[in-house]
Amino acid sequence: MRYSLKESRLGLRNSTTRIPFRYGAATLSRCPQAVLEVDIEVDGRVHRGWSGDCLPPGWFDKTPGRSYRDQVTDQLSSIRLARTALSERAGRPGAFFESWVDANLEVRHAAAGLGFNPLLASFGISLVERAVMDALARASGLSFADAVRGDLYGIDLGVVEPSMSGTRPADWLPGAPRRWVFVRHTVGLGDPLTRAEIPEEDRVDDGLPQALETYVERAGLRYFKVKLSADPDADRARLVAVAGVVERHRGPDYAVTLDGNEQFTSADALLGLFEVLRSEARLQTLLNNVVAIEQPLERSIALDESAAEGVRSLSAWRPVIIDESDGTTDAYRRALKVGYRGVSSKNCKGPTKAILNSGLTWLRNDRGRRSGFLMTGEDLCSVGVVPVQADLCLVATLGLGHVERNGHHYHPGLSYLPEADRRAALAAHPDFLAEQGTIIGPVVRGGRFEIGSIVDCVGFGFAVEPDPGSYTGEEVWDFDSLGLGG
Repeated sequence: MRYSLKESRLGLRNSTTRIPFRYGAATLSRCPQAVLEVDIEVDGRVHRGWSGDCLPPGWFDKTPGRSYRDQVTDQLSSIRLARTALSERAGRPGAFFESWVDANLEVRHAAAGLGFNPLLASFGISLVERAVMDALARASGLSFADAVRGDLYGIDLGVVEPSMSGTRPADWLPGAPRRWVFVRHTVGLGDPLTRAEIPEEDRVDDGLPQALETYVERAGLRYFKVKLSADPDADRARLVAVAGVVERHRGPDYAVTLDGNEQFTSADALLGLFEVLRSEARLQTLLNNVVAIEQPLERSIALDESAAEGVRSLSAWRPVIIDESDGTTDAYRRALKVGYRGVSSKNCKGPTKAILNSGLTWLRNDRGRRSGFLMTGEDLCSVGVVPVQADLCLVATLGLGHVERNGHHYHPGLSYLPEADRRAALAAHPDFLAEQGTIIGPVVRGGRFEIGSIVDCVGFGFAVEPDPGSYTGEEVWDFDSLGLGG
């Protein structure tokens, strides 16, 4: 399908977490939620599409001393660069993939000139490409999964693996998207593990779980993602406590990913931590259940050949994968050469790149005959409707069996949206959303999300179209409205 991009509009709405989310050196308590609306023209008719995401602190850019105010300004600038670049590349009718490749290169060049790192640059282009992909699917009357497998977007693996030129997503993706997915629950560095740990003044009375043990009891969780701090003694104590809570309810029947969040400054420090963990008898079950170790090394050294020996040594035990280092289309291929055995999927890094990376994983696994390399699904503390459902739609299309989801834990469901929007979303997606206590939000049943209504609907995973008029225009929104200072 040939299209031209006619116009785009960005709106912002503030949200507040129900529980602060501490990851690495950052803590998320309030942030702006962005929605981008685009108009495209196909065969003389205008069609509309949307995308959305939060603008978080300390993830895209972890430069010490860089204020959250400056980080939000940079994220908005990245989006602006991408809107301009894709508008120029798609100003006249053309195919999606070609315009994406050209705009992607242009954004990265312009972003580098502003001192933006590749991950920050990828965020801007991801938001625009998602909205265009949504609009193209709606113009065709297709679900996102059908649009990808039917080659609506023209994605070609040859861009990242020249020997595979002409290979299309239908060659490596499953024949149908998943209709449910296990929730891999985030255990943040500051999250309470038991109800007894929560001081009376910090208890949240909204009918939703707060402590890890409550989630395990009520929701039947069996997949977990635990944040590491790079302090061996603290991490050992924390993991022992997590294992105690989970195994009290599930015995050995659970799986874990360990997230380093770029906290390690050398491969030796990383290997040293795992020597400490392996010496702890109370962690043997948890370590046996580790699925992957996510982005332990700081991105400036993570893909350096000097890290290869340590990465290969640890990957021989469990796959070490990249997340924050996955900022360019060639990053995963470079990571594989260093010894990594996988990569994360996140809509905020770009669905097109995630689809290409899944093709590289399939290729490394001997075209699906083996399973030594993997792709995981991860969260950016996304909330509904648009961000979290589009990300789940991507995960389902890729065929991933479990995904880190934490937006429903740290945020109060859809509370940041107007009541009419919350009710419309609940009516359109009753398998995924439910009224829980005082909140309408995603509901975990039997440890998983039911997402049939998400993968079935026309477009990129959400049936209810957002109303940009209810958002504050980017030219009017002010960081001070968050009430954070700084």
